[in-house]
Amino acid sequence: MHSSLLPVPAALPRRSPVSRACGVMALAALLTLLLMPGEAARAQAPATGAAAPPAPLDIARRLAGRYPAAPIMSYIPALSWSGALRLAQMTGEAQWRDKPRREMAAFLEGRTSAIAEPYLLTSLAGHQAFADAAVLDGMPGAAALAVKAADFMLAPEGEASPVRFARQWTDDMFMATSVLARVAATSKAPKYGAAVSRLLLGYSDQLQRPDGLFVHSRLGPHAWGRGNGFALLGLLDALTYMPASWPDRPRVLAVFQRHVAALVRHQDEEGMWHQVVDIPGSYKEFTVTAMTVAALARGIQRGWLDRTAYQPALDRGWRAMASRVTPDGITRDVCSGTGSEPPLEYYLNRPVSPGADDRGGAMGLLAALEMASLK
Repeated sequence: MHSSLLPVPAALPRRSPVSRACGVMALAALLTLLLMPGEAARAQAPATGAAAPPAPLDIARRLAGRYPAAPIMSYIPALSWSGALRLAQMTGEAQWRDKPRREMAAFLEGRTSAIAEPYLLTSLAGHQAFADAAVLDGMPGAAALAVKAADFMLAPEGEASPVRFARQWTDDMFMATSVLARVAATSKAPKYGAAVSRLLLGYSDQLQRPDGLFVHSRLGPHAWGRGNGFALLGLLDALTYMPASWPDRPRVLAVFQRHVAALVRHQDEEGMWHQVVDIPGSYKEFTVTAMTVAALARGIQRGWLDRTAYQPALDRGWRAMASRVTPDGITRDVCSGTGSEPPLEYYLNRPVSPGADDRGGAMGLLAALEMASLK
């Protein structure tokens, strides 16, 4: 049992070095699976006869064209940059590459440092886009930047936490894994997979409740919506990019499946998840809904979740999420930036972002692409 972050699992078996080019090809094969469109993802009209939502790729186009508004080094723009590159790959519409190429150029060319103080996992997580750009767009130097960030976030051997700059929030599960798992897939170096194992299993032991939901942190012991989304996406990225031979895959998959089952029990009648997942009176929240839709769609597609059991929840969630994206790409009901505090009221009273929101755009784009990829 990983009762804390202190125990360190045995190191993953060492493999003979392989070229970075071979690693990128392996990651390309994984991403190809995520880029295969299918008709099953087309949202269907509710039984009441209400109109079907726009097709997932139409929603994706709205969001890719608008976000990010602030192209800083952070997980938020990174999700939009990677999403736009995926959209170009899926549709053959080359124009979607223009915005990420333009906005990532300053980091790739060294005009702006991609790793800068204050050092935060939320900022370092922006390097997931470089790992994706190396595969999806062949951007020169992108893979090297991703490896540099992965090495920078790894804690020295013997430290209690597997990664530096950790806050012990569920956010860390996604921020670190999004980079480490991608680099593990390309480099084959065992140190990245070992860190992912320690991080996800250690945090799950600490923060996943007996009912399957995650509390945000030990300081903020509440089932914050986007906090559950971060845990879910961290588990999802590990399952996606770590190899089939990864020793901790069965344990991480079990955590993921238990988490999904718990989340689905708290979906409301419309299809939304709420600002505090297990408090129905809290407001309906866009990002946790989008993150859960993305995880359900990819989980079904990859065979990690039973389609019969989860497709109805996925369809309801997609319709509810899509109804909150306006024709010009503005997302509604997005919780603003959130820390971690003890009172429940802190989470209940977090304001909704007014107007266009980069978080909502990024998470909505991810969900739309996963729906479009579902066969």
